[in-house]
Amino acid sequence: MTFVPLSPIPLKDRTSMIFLQYGQIDVLDGAFVLIDKTGIRTHIPVGSVACIMLEPGTRVSHAAVHLAATVGTLLVWVGEAGVRVYSSGQPGGARADKLLYQAKLALTEDLRLKVVRKMYELR
Repeated sequence: MTFVPLSPIPLKDRTSMIFLQYGQIDVLDGAFVLIDKTGIRTHIPVGSVACIMLEPGTRVSHAAVHLAATVGTLLVWVGEAGVRVYSSGQPGGARADKLLYQAKLALTEDLRLKVVRKMYELR
């Protein structure tokens, strides 16, 4: 079997969020699957969702968290109906490349002026 590397779908092309509750989330045959108490499996298109809200009664396997992070989907553990936020993941890991690029733009005089001109142009 050939391995195809995953590449994240841009956020603007994704569904914003879905809520999941009362089931076990696992990865079966490379797919993100919610298994309810009766054993019914529901495939979740994890790569095309920006955020998955995990409500009480949801158990998540390590493989499912790894897959969500790989495709850039945020997992958030929330209370009933999303009232409280208990924890969240960090999609893509702790990458600093965008922060370093922004710091470079801010600290290099000619690049900073280009950014300022572009921002005024967009006004």
